[in-house]
Amino acid sequence: MTTGGDGALRIGTAEREAAAAALNTHLEAGRLGVEEYADRSAVAANAVTAAELTALFTDLPEPHPRLPGSGGSAPAVRPQAAVQQRGFGGSWGTRIAAASPIVALVLFFVLNAAGVSMAWLAFLLIPLVGALGFSKDRQEARELEREQRRALPEERRDG
Repeated sequence: MTTGGDGALRIGTAEREAAAAALNTHLEAGRLGVEEYADRSAVAANAVTAAELTALFTDLPEPHPRLPGSGGSAPAVRPQAAVQQRGFGGSWGTRIAAASPIVALVLFFVLNAAGVSMAWLAFLLIPLVGALGFSKDRQEARELEREQRRALPEERRDG
């Protein structure tokens, strides 16, 4: 993706989020390893200019984030997708999974005080809740990705 010589243009939160969403797509497609994804995501989160983000995608196919001075040739990656998938407390599944260790600990002490010898089984709630909660989150993420793929051809026709 070229910046038309305007790589020194400053970017904002929307461009950083679009870059994070594009990197997430490349991770899910297997084009990036976890460590490389983490490194590139850190650079994207701290980027100040369009050139910094452009450098992250030189060896990757589309999608790339639309950046100032890019001429609009790259399809836009919706920044909302990054917020929905990565934001703190983005879904009820995430919130419940985060609370499950506390609930398990309280349940353990209550059952132990009541004389239940198998009170330690309360800690099995943690992986169970995590598996149930995150499988739903993953399904929602796949549906969102499908919607984005359907929207890209429409944007190319309209653009």
